Amino acid sequence: MNKEDLFEGFGALDDDLLKRSEHGGKKIKKRKNFSGLLKYGSIAACFVLMLGAGMLFMDNKISDTDTNPEGNVVAESNDNISDKQSNQQEESERYVDVSKLLAFNEGVEEQSLTISRVEIEEYSALYYKVTSVNSDILKESTGSAVEGAENWFKLSGHEDMQYLISSDNNEYSLWKFESFQKESYPYSDVLQIVYDIHSAEDIAEIIAAPATMDNSEKGQAIQEEIGTSIITDDKAIETIYSVLSGLTCYGKNNWDMIGLGEDTPSAMQNQVRAGRYLTMVTSQGIEIDTLKYTGISGRFYEYGGIAYSALTMEEKTAVEKILGIELPYETEDSIPKQNEKPENDDSAASSTMQDIPVDEETYQEAREYSAELTDLQNRISQAMMNKELPFVTSSAIYENPDRIHVEVNTTDEDLIAKLRAFDTTGKLLEIEYSEHRATME
Repeated sequence: MNKEDLFEGFGALDDDLLKRSEHGGKKIKKRKNFSGLLKYGSIAACFVLMLGAGMLFMDNKISDTDTNPEGNVVAESNDNISDKQSNQQEESERYVDVSKLLAFNEGVEEQSLTISRVEIEEYSALYYKVTSVNSDILKESTGSAVEGAENWFKLSGHEDMQYLISSDNNEYSLWKFESFQKESYPYSDVLQIVYDIHSAEDIAEIIAAPATMDNSEKGQAIQEEIGTSIITDDKAIETIYSVLSGLTCYGKNNWDMIGLGEDTPSAMQNQVRAGRYLTMVTSQGIEIDTLKYTGISGRFYEYGGIAYSALTMEEKTAVEKILGIELPYETEDSIPKQNEKPENDDSAASSTMQDIPVDEETYQEAREYSAELTDLQNRISQAMMNKELPFVTSSAIYENPDRIHVEVNTTDEDLIAKLRAFDTTGKLLEIEYSEHRATME
């Protein structure tokens, strides 16, 4: 038995029993006081022990009941923060400048034209493959997936879909929008769905450059005279946006509808004066460089013969004022003839108006035959770019008589037959061989 056991035993003795002990007086009193102290001290110690155990139990209880819910709230809060951070990362994903993804080198224009369809909302959009940087860089440049189009992605940091990145067996390639595969559709859908332009405020500026269909010395002089202008005036941009958003697009191969004018040198110079190539720069810094305008017929158009509905006279006047196009388009030949004969002279008027179409109807009547020439030249040129006619060294429109003059470096009959097949009329193609022999097919 140790000291602590003895103290507990003394504390448990009854006071009367102590009084009957052999010890007397003062000694008994001291023992009583000491015993009481032990007694109440033991009770206090037990109380403290019970209090401590209770607090420990309550602490565990609190931990089980109060702390965990708070922990769950914190966890949920952390999850929310994580989600917000994830959303912020998506919203602020790295912006990719498309110009850094394009590859400019010799031979780019001669690559085969590859077209692919991408389902975008209610449309089947046509995209053509462009020469770009390598697959690894494109992979790092992918942004959000195009909804409903498997393996097609927007560029990182972009909401527009002018350019898309495609993945095929982990090989990535870059594609550019051409048109919707539909007979006709509102151009406003292109502005909104493809270019992410919903109002004039989304356009920062419009760059207007002279047309380049005539690159002769005279044609280049006209281009230099016109120069390039940058349109930043809000009202001017609002006017052009309003006109564009009201247009109907009729798709590719509609050169006849576009109506550029005759293919004579003087007419082509008029086309330069009347034409502008436009680049719209959005508020996000994205450049859209496909639209062109001709004052000959008052229409917007694109390469490949993508034609748009004609402008009203009011729209035509407003657009041409903004673009700096002045009418009429006079030629060197037409001015002397106007001065030589009175205005009511029918022959003079006829001679002058050959190069200056008054309206679209007059123009269309005057160029039915040249439309065939233009179409044939475009198809041969496209085939040359696609390397389908590697033996053709040049192709151009000649006049008097009107024809397509093609120079070849072969006499292989099968190859020549392939070229002849482009001329469905059988009378528009002139072939010049390397031996400088010519034949009209």
